[in-house]
Amino acid sequence: MTSQTTPNKTSAATQQPDTLIEFPCQFELKAMGQHCDEFVELVYQTTQKYAPDVSRDAIRLQASKNGKYVSVRITFYATHIEQIHGIYGELNAHPDVLWTL
Repeated sequence: MTSQTTPNKTSAATQQPDTLIEFPCQFELKAMGQHCDEFVELVYQTTQKYAPDVSRDAIRLQASKNGKYVSVRITFYATHIEQIHGIYGELNAHPDVLWTL
């Protein structure tokens, strides 16, 4: 009697990538904090640490209604998920960052 082997099947869950984002891509991050130049610089410098080619021209600001807070949006060219995890990890750990998207 010969034994037949069944091809090794993997479930759809194991075939899915760790992220739904396809790299490389243009990626926009958002961070909210106190409306001051230091906060904008913090977000920019943190992003530049992981995405050195990011330009200051990529920064978009939107002040809150009363002007106390600012939303900083930066679009950069992301090549891998570790860049995004690194940026968000540092920003979320910083006490001046209220939230990130």
